[in-house]
Amino acid sequence: MAALRLISISILIAFALALGLALAPLSGRTAGIVKCWFRRRFCQLACKSLGIRIEYEGAIPRDYPVLLVANHISWTDVLALGSRSDIVFLARHDLATWPILGTLARSYGTLFVERGRRRLIPHVNRQMAASMEDLHVVALFPEATTGDGTRLRKFHSSHFAAARDLLAQRDDIELVHILPVVIAYTRRSGLPLGRAGRAAVAWYGDTDFAPHLRDLVNSGPAQCRVRFLTPIRFDRATDRKFAARQAALAIQDAFRGEIMESGHAHRTAYVHSGQLVV
Repeated sequence: MAALRLISISILIAFALALGLALAPLSGRTAGIVKCWFRRRFCQLACKSLGIRIEYEGAIPRDYPVLLVANHISWTDVLALGSRSDIVFLARHDLATWPILGTLARSYGTLFVERGRRRLIPHVNRQMAASMEDLHVVALFPEATTGDGTRLRKFHSSHFAAARDLLAQRDDIELVHILPVVIAYTRRSGLPLGRAGRAAVAWYGDTDFAPHLRDLVNSGPAQCRVRFLTPIRFDRATDRKFAARQAALAIQDAFRGEIMESGHAHRTAYVHSGQLVV
């Protein structure tokens, strides 16, 4: 079964790569619709091939532009979110240089940011604002890296300013929804995941991709819960750090409820320091 999963995901990636390269030079409404449809279908099929079963709660609002912010555990978070809706993701710049996944990400409209080069942040924020203006949901992982599936890291607030940029260039848009989303991997083969089990699903640190992928398909089906929380209103008077803190608190509370026993929740650290937002 594991071998079949590896074969199926390899075929799927190869097909997606070929189609993405073919569609990349094309522009216009029809090409955009095809890309959007295939991005979502690819994510759904990839989750199925990997044995990831997703349970959703809540919805993505559609009345105003949306900046989706979520905790980050693994590369499969992108598949879980992308299976629900057509989403433009913000990713670290080195992903763009990866031989296969990087080409795939570029072909389907991923935005890239080089961590640590703060002077480039305004340019990336303008790209995010343009995508939201085109009615795309833009997804941001404000921890800026993946975690171990048990704790949250500090949230970086700099890219929340993309909402402010959009409002500055469009007088007719009243607000942007900051949509907090919590992602939790909770079960494997029907059994609850403990701390070690969540770390095995996560992809973080210096873990090589190929061994992680092999272990993921060999270890049995995993359940992923995705909860879309109450949107946070971001208008022209909103401070980005305030919005980031509100999102961090909402995700932290929901994350605690998803993965920890209530009797031990108060003894567990969910961020690496007392400072939630930077």
